[in-house]
Amino acid sequence: MWVEKYRPETVAEVIGNEEAKATFVNWLKKGRKKRAVLLYGPAGVGKTALVHAAAHDLNYKVIEMNASDTRTGKAIMEIAGPAASLTSLDEFSLDIKGSILLFDEVDGIFGREDRGGVGAIVKIIKESQTPIVLTANNISILKLRPITNASDLIKFRWVRIPLIVALLQKICQTEKMSSEREALETIAQGSQGDVRSAINDLQTLFQGKSVLRKEDVQHISARNRPLDVHQTLKEVFSAVSPKEAWSILNNSIIDYDTLLLAIHDNLPLRYRNPENLATAYNILSRADVFRGRIGTEVWRLLPYVYDLLAQSATIAPKTFQPFKLMFPPTKFSLLKWTGRDRAILESICAKIAVKCHISKRLANLEFIPFLRMIFKKESDRATKIATWLELDEKSLEYIRRMA
Repeated sequence: MWVEKYRPETVAEVIGNEEAKATFVNWLKKGRKKRAVLLYGPAGVGKTALVHAAAHDLNYKVIEMNASDTRTGKAIMEIAGPAASLTSLDEFSLDIKGSILLFDEVDGIFGREDRGGVGAIVKIIKESQTPIVLTANNISILKLRPITNASDLIKFRWVRIPLIVALLQKICQTEKMSSEREALETIAQGSQGDVRSAINDLQTLFQGKSVLRKEDVQHISARNRPLDVHQTLKEVFSAVSPKEAWSILNNSIIDYDTLLLAIHDNLPLRYRNPENLATAYNILSRADVFRGRIGTEVWRLLPYVYDLLAQSATIAPKTFQPFKLMFPPTKFSLLKWTGRDRAILESICAKIAVKCHISKRLANLEFIPFLRMIFKKESDRATKIATWLELDEKSLEYIRRMA
C-alpha cells in the first residue's frame, strides 16, 4: 500500500500542521509540562506519522499500543504498564535516547467492553517514567475527560490542498507514472484535507493505467468526507430535519445494516417522551421491512431505508439533548457475518494491522475496501500484496467473494 510505502520518516516529510509539529517536537525535547501529550484532530492528517518521524529524528524508540484494540484496564496495564515504568535496555545504547509510549486512537475506548481502560491509561500517565503520547480523532467524548485533563493537548487540522497535490506529484514521479495536474488536484480536493485518503485514491485510480487523466477522476470531485461511527450517530441525532439527517447518513462509512441497528439501540436514549419513542420505532420498523425486501438484489429500495432512518432520528428535533451513545450494536455480529467469515476477516485485519502499524478497526474501514478492488482481477500487484500480507487461500477467497 502506497500509504505505508510513503509514510514520512522524518518530521520534515510530514506535510501540513506546522505549528502542531513544532509544538510536539518542542514538547518531546524539553517542554513537557505534563507526562503526556494528546494529539487530536481528523483522521489521515499525520498524527501517528509525526510521532514515529519525531522519534526517528530524536533517537527515541516507539512502544505502540492501539487503544481501540486493547481496551480493558487489565489488558492495558499488562502491556503498557511495564513499558512505562521500566527503563528499556535500548536506552543504554548511545543511539537511543529513550522510549515513547504511544496510545493510538484512544477515542476508540467506549462501550460495554471497555472495563477500566481510561482509568488504566490515566494511572500509567501519572506513574510513567517515559513520555506518553496519545492520539485521537474526537476528544469531545465525555469518557475521555480524565485523559484530556492529564495531558497537554495539540490540535491538528486538515492538510491544505496544495500540499497534498505536491505530495501526490512526488509519489507519481517516484513510481515513474504520468499524471495530469488537474487529475491530482481533483483527487486532493476530493480528499478534503485527508492525506491518507488522497494517497489511497491515487493508488486505486492508477490500477491498470500508466497515465492518469482528468477524466479518469471526475467522480471523485463530488465526494464528501466520510463520517465515522461517532460523528454519524452524533450528527444524525442532532439534525434539525430528515433531509439533513439523510445527508449525514449518506455520507457515512457505516453500512446500512449497522446504521439500522445503531439507531435502534440509541432511540431510547434520544427520546425520553414515550409517544416520540413509539413513533420513532414505528418508522424504524418500516425501514427494517424495506431492508428485508432488498435482500441481496433489489437495491433500488435502499433510498427508502435511508429516508426512514433519517425520519426516525428526527421526530422531535427541538427536544435534542446530548447523550452518551451506545455502540457497537448489540446484534451487530449476528446480522452481518457468520462466525467463520468473522474469523477470516479478523485474521486479515490483524495481518494488515501488524504490517501497517494500525488498528484492526482502521484496517477494516480503510484498507479492506481497497483490497476488494485490487483483488477483483488477478494481477501481479494483487499477488505481491497477498504475499506481503501472508494471506492464505481462504483469506483470498473471502476477499474476492466480498468484491
